[in-house]
Amino acid sequence: MIKMNVFLTRRADLTREEFNEYWTNIHTPLLAAMPANAENARKYVQLHSTGEQIPGLPSASYDGIAEIWVDDLAGAKALFVNDYYDTVIAVDEANFLDRSKTVFLYSSEDVIFG
Repeated sequence: MIKMNVFLTRRADLTREEFNEYWTNIHTPLLAAMPANAENARKYVQLHSTGEQIPGLPSASYDGIAEIWVDDLAGAKALFVNDYYDTVIAVDEANFLDRSKTVFLYSSEDVIFG
């Protein structure tokens, strides 16, 4: 199992609330309708930044993280290399994301405790 984390930065003209609202209520239904999800995505989680900080600790500059669980790298690739992604998802991302700042992390999970 691979956990793919997609680090997202909102467009500069949007507030955190506008970003969260759009991502959750407009963009997510488009993702849910993507045919490649049915075959490849095992779990999808959104992490929304609260904007809070602890003094003395540096904070990440991202506004959210999309966490997508897939069986393997081929499954991850299938989510992003398809006509629906190109014509629907990527087009819609421009409505709320600064796509030039989006980065991906592919990882496996080792539970240490809990």
